[in-house]
Amino acid sequence: MDDPFEELFKKDYDQILAMARARLSRERAPISTLTLAHELYLNLRDRGDLSFGTREQFLAYSSRAMRSLLVDMARHRIAGKRSAEVLPLTMGENVPDGGGTPEQLVALDEALERMSTINPRLTRVAEMRIIMGMDLAEIAIALNLSEPTIKRDWQHAKARLNEVLGAET
Repeated sequence: MDDPFEELFKKDYDQILAMARARLSRERAPISTLTLAHELYLNLRDRGDLSFGTREQFLAYSSRAMRSLLVDMARHRIAGKRSAEVLPLTMGENVPDGGGTPEQLVALDEALERMSTINPRLTRVAEMRIIMGMDLAEIAIALNLSEPTIKRDWQHAKARLNEVLGAET
């Protein structure tokens, strides 16, 4: 009686929790792992237009949705003038990891959005790497591209983000 989304979410629930746990351990956002996973479920549940060819595609989409949830929370905190708490801004392996505020999380989101207008594939690679912490092989599977291509895209995406965000290399 469950719809395909329900089945997919149930099947990958442990991975969703692991993703949320990993992301929140880097962000120290004021939300629990379970809350983030359940907010993700609520946001995706009623979307009838979603379909996923592979598990990796589902998880990649989920990572984008988690990013959106965390950015929305950061924007809310900024608007509520509750931005004194520090959130580390982590962009994954080999990317400068400085402490961050909600403002910096929003800046990362805006940088990813700008990059998506120039090169959507680079943005997807960056999201999967930064938000989900997927390794290059998993990203290659999700995007149906070769691992060397993903490695080049990731290096290019990191350089663009560092340039936009003013990070030192």
